[in-house]
Amino acid sequence: MARNETMTNKERLACALAGEKPDRIPVAPQVCMAAALGLSGYTQAQGHADYTIVQKALLKTFDDFGGWDGLYLAGPEPIVEQQFLTMQPLIWLQPGKDLAENDIQQTREEEIIKFADYERIIEDGWMNFYMNELPGRIADKTPEQVQKELADLEAYMVGTCLPDWQARGVEPIVWDALPHPFFSLSLGRSLIKFTEDLYYQPEILEKVLPVINREVIERLVNTVEETGCKAILIGEERCSGFYYPMEIFEKYWWPYTVEIVDAMWSRGVVTVFHLDTDFGKNLPYWKQLPKGSYVLQLDSTTDIFAAKQALGNHAMFWGDVPPAMQAIGTPEEIEAYVKKLIDEVGYEGGYILGVGCNVVPNCKPENFRAMIETGKHYELLKK
Repeated sequence: MARNETMTNKERLACALAGEKPDRIPVAPQVCMAAALGLSGYTQAQGHADYTIVQKALLKTFDDFGGWDGLYLAGPEPIVEQQFLTMQPLIWLQPGKDLAENDIQQTREEEIIKFADYERIIEDGWMNFYMNELPGRIADKTPEQVQKELADLEAYMVGTCLPDWQARGVEPIVWDALPHPFFSLSLGRSLIKFTEDLYYQPEILEKVLPVINREVIERLVNTVEETGCKAILIGEERCSGFYYPMEIFEKYWWPYTVEIVDAMWSRGVVTVFHLDTDFGKNLPYWKQLPKGSYVLQLDSTTDIFAAKQALGNHAMFWGDVPPAMQAIGTPEEIEAYVKKLIDEVGYEGGYILGVGCNVVPNCKPENFRAMIETGKHYELLKK
């Protein structure tokens, strides 16, 4: 523990997630697989070929830059994990296989889920449909192959990754992450087809979205009961005012969001919303949720300073050093922006310093260090 710090990492994060002001602003950059490989000197292809290399890269990044307070993710995210554990129905392209050696992974969006599949989801359930039907469509694998890969990954995470992090005094902030049902269907149907459904076939969505949402809540509740975690994550990037008018948001996104938050908050669990694209027009809706029940993790396209002004201490925030600033900015620009975040967003607590979306794979090491160091020391220096 550094001089003048009075809390452990876990205590500091718990304080922030309770909407309170800890001894200093907790620092938790969203370091994912691609960023760790880039910051630690491995190629993207090396990590995708062997996820034990990803764990080495994550640990090296953490150690080389002096560590931080909590983890966004606790280990590798191989493509099978992103397709099936976090349920993103896309065709993923792999560095060193489908792409060049040091390209970051890419996705190809197609009409994976057909219109006729809506009725199958309603009859058979979302998870059952997804895990039995989609392996062949998006990964050219059998359900049994996917289950085996996920079981192996889980064993590695529990047996190796978590002990590695516990030895460093940190743990995941969120213990489960799923796309919002709206986002899952948009990815699987494709943006154009799903938009057509919203406008021309709304009655089927009014049937299928509740089915998916119930199963999302069931899985999250199971995670909470098994782990005792205090935060889960819901990802979304396609329901914002950037894409759709508010009547779409109100009818097909917001009611299911309220259900998720109510289910989590009734168990003392905070919902972290990972929101990409500009949600500026949508911000007033969050005042309807219980104060302290959620965190907005913004990607820097939503003005975080305007969001703080609009929601005050009703919301908690996590972010949002912009991707471009990470990649092409200077340490001085990073330092000034982090100080502004702390002064204008984190001044009354309920704030975690992070980045817009995730740390970019081409983040300059000196910029990453400036963010970590400024976040860890600025508020202590002010006191």
